[in-house]
Amino acid sequence: MISPVISFRTAVPSLRIFVTSFQTNLKTFLAPFSSIETDDNIDPTSTARTPPPNSTPEEFRMRALSLYRQLLRSADKMPTPNRRNYIRTKTKAEYEKYKNLDPVKDAEQIEFQLRLADTNLDTVMVQAEHLTRLYNDPDYQNYN
Repeated sequence: MISPVISFRTAVPSLRIFVTSFQTNLKTFLAPFSSIETDDNIDPTSTARTPPPNSTPEEFRMRALSLYRQLLRSADKMPTPNRRNYIRTKTKAEYEKYKNLDPVKDAEQIEFQLRLADTNLDTVMVQAEHLTRLYNDPDYQNYN
């Protein structure tokens, strides 16, 4: 009987892709914190993070739409209809939930959501590649 365990040759490239993606996302996530001052005498109200000067409402909109399209396109790369539908539904629901944020007042929240969407895109792409390779492996037995 063939074991349903993922073979070593299948797991290593996926793990390498995951680690690379994780390192990239970690650097992106930590970038805003690299300029935080650590002096104890700083007034807490003066340390509020302001959005980068190049983050205009139009740039927020362009980034959000680009990520939205990329997430919907990457959903088509999933090997099963259930996974494709889940990603489409989740993406549409999240974008609908945050579409009314004010780019001036909620710039931090928008930046956070855009970073989260970027991370989700990386995750979906890695999962799609891994699952497609897994389902195409003749030694894999899907017991679902």
